[in-house]
Parts: sequence; structure tokens; C-alpha cells
Amino acid sequence: MTDKRKCDKYEAYFVFKDDEAFNEHLKNCPDCREEHAKYLKVSNLVKEVAPVYLAKRNKRKLDAVKKLACCFIFLAGFSVYSGYQLYGDYTFQVNSADESYISSSLGLPVDEYGFLEI
Repeated sequence: MTDKRKCDKYEAYFVFKDDEAFNEHLKNCPDCREEHAKYLKVSNLVKEVAPVYLAKRNKRKLDAVKKLACCFIFLAGFSVYSGYQLYGDYTFQVNSADESYISSSLGLPVDEYGFLEI
């Protein structure tokens, strides 16, 4: 049996050596060349999936913005509506004595409270 040991210098050359020394080691070492090919495949897969992932992330951000906009529009509409309900009561009542006096002088029909009958 031959004692074939796998080269474990790939990470050291990749991190600590310059590109020229790393490429020279890849030319001479089949184990590191094979490992480098695996890393290149993974890198290419990541590059291929990156646009899809970014599109999904941007869609989630856009959905969040849409939800916030809907909440803002709802709250703004509710506050306008409640403000109209509280302060928008534009009906007025004239004193029945004054109303009956005005109505009787004009000859308009009024009810027992002095409001105009329509």
C-alpha cells in the first residue's frame, strides 16, 4: 500500500500567498486543483442565484412599503372622517320662537317646534 496524503495547503496559499504563487501551486498540485474547481462551481452557482435572491429581497421590501402606505392612507382617512364627525356637524337650529316669528311673517308652514315643514 502506498501512503498517498492529500495536500492541505489550498487555504494557506489562497489566503496568504499572492496570485502568482497560488496559480503556480495549482499547476503542480492535482488535489488543490480539484478543490479549486469545486470552489469555482460553488462560486458560479452563487453568482447565478444572486439576482433571484436580490429580486425576492427587493420584492419583500416593496411589499413592506406598500403595507406602510396602506396603513398611512387608512389612518389619514380615518382621522379626516373622525374629524368630520366631531367638528363637521354643520346643522344648526334656530330658536323656535324666532323661527315661528320668521315663518309666520313669511307665511311658511312650521311644525310644533318651529321648524319648517317640507
